[in-house]
Amino acid sequence: MQSTPLRLLVAVSCIWGPALQGFQIRSYDPTDHDRFTGTIGAPMKNPNQLFANLDLTGVGWRQGVGDIECALVSRQHVVFATHFAGELQNKTIVFLNTSNQLVTKSAPTKVTIMDGADATDLTILTLSSPIDADAGVEPLPYLDLQNFNQYKNKTIGIVGQGPLQNQIQVIGRDIIDAIEPAPITVNSGTIGNLTTKYSRFSYVVDSGTADEGYYEVGDSGSPSFVETNGRAALVGVHSFYGSDGPPVTTYELYDCFIPYYIPQLDAQMAPLGYRMRPVNASATTLSGAASVVETTPRRLHPLTLEFDLTNTGANLTGNLEVEFVFPAGQEPDTVAAAGWVTYGSGTKWTLRKATLASSATATLTATWAEAPAVASLTPTLVWRSDTVTDQSVSPVIALAPSYAEWSAGLSLVGEQEDPDDDTLVNLLEYAFGGDPESGALTDSNGEPLLPSVSSDGSNVTLRFPEREDAAARGLSYTVWYSTGLDTWTDVPPAGAVSNTAVFIPDIDGFVERIVTWPDTELKRFVRVAVTLDE
Repeated sequence: MQSTPLRLLVAVSCIWGPALQGFQIRSYDPTDHDRFTGTIGAPMKNPNQLFANLDLTGVGWRQGVGDIECALVSRQHVVFATHFAGELQNKTIVFLNTSNQLVTKSAPTKVTIMDGADATDLTILTLSSPIDADAGVEPLPYLDLQNFNQYKNKTIGIVGQGPLQNQIQVIGRDIIDAIEPAPITVNSGTIGNLTTKYSRFSYVVDSGTADEGYYEVGDSGSPSFVETNGRAALVGVHSFYGSDGPPVTTYELYDCFIPYYIPQLDAQMAPLGYRMRPVNASATTLSGAASVVETTPRRLHPLTLEFDLTNTGANLTGNLEVEFVFPAGQEPDTVAAAGWVTYGSGTKWTLRKATLASSATATLTATWAEAPAVASLTPTLVWRSDTVTDQSVSPVIALAPSYAEWSAGLSLVGEQEDPDDDTLVNLLEYAFGGDPESGALTDSNGEPLLPSVSSDGSNVTLRFPEREDAAARGLSYTVWYSTGLDTWTDVPPAGAVSNTAVFIPDIDGFVERIVTWPDTELKRFVRVAVTLDE
């Protein structure tokens, strides 16, 4: 191989003579080989191309330069060729989703993958923000076989630039001839030596199948893949080619061999909650359950919603995503979990984690400093991983009323405050149904608000308003009795009966408490105490 001229696939058209016509396919037919119909600015998936049955939405390209392709490997990472990476960094990358809509992201950062101390011709770029799970763009998994010899003779799909006049990308087909036994060092010019593990396939000029092709200058970074389990499993990204001649009888095509670099790629991706996706990953199962920490969750009180996600299967899983979706007006202040990366805010939050071991449980938490003033929270939680399809739960979390909700907006909100100076503090107004800023000591029917006592000669009757949902609110009404004001007891007199009755006219949310006992004592004092325990 030392005598073979090596050509990195960078654009140097000035020394190549005639304009290149893109990725060369032996018997090019746009119906079979074009990825798209239309133009690169307004493309549509070609339903007749060789691999139309596969989801290739993760194969993107640089906006305005359709002949520079890359492979999406997570919702926030693409892989590309190091010697060409400047063509993508800080540029906009375009993906065509399953609905033939363009999805765009910028790629501000890039990291060269290292093999020990050696730089390789593999770079991972991080997108400015993740591509949403519902965007219709899916990352490519990689082909994970048990040993490198098993990749030999696999049929690969090869993506490259199309005819330059329309920049429609093309897909050919070839066969992997070998996985190079040792990394190959190629000098890339200004970047210097790049020492890389390669897969190799050949193109013989005078013989071969119609769909075979060879790449040319400008194809660097484009992906190659193997159809596996109904998916396009990434194997390589184009790096360089060698040829014999002149005249040229054979092209040797070299792709950076992705499966060799999975540990390094995973290490770069894990801090953002991702890993490379193995196409043959062992299945597992996930279960999720939502619960509220507080015994009685209340409106305008602190609230904590916990979601426990458990890997109930026998195998590790990765690329975990948990989406918390809230109706408008129910948004939490934070959603977080130890070891997880949080994206989003407001009505939708997404938490990501690179891996979750078998039998492991992760607890994710949504918190509110003050729960919304609504009858119930109705979030939807969706979880998935690279080995588990979408599952969801939609809990209904009832929120009990609270004093804080009732007092919101008052000029003085404390329980012992008296905004209208009518001698009835807020807590008693709250318990008896008064208006704390009206100055009136009557209910909505114009009747006295405070407890009253009457006697008909045979029985004594105590009456006062009581909230129907007092227990849910944490309100307690206790009647105390005394015969001399020196000692008090909450034990009622012998023969006492306590009931409730509806006010006439009805007072919404209130009943009248009626306590009656025989009028046998010369004197008896009674008082009503109200306590709040939320």
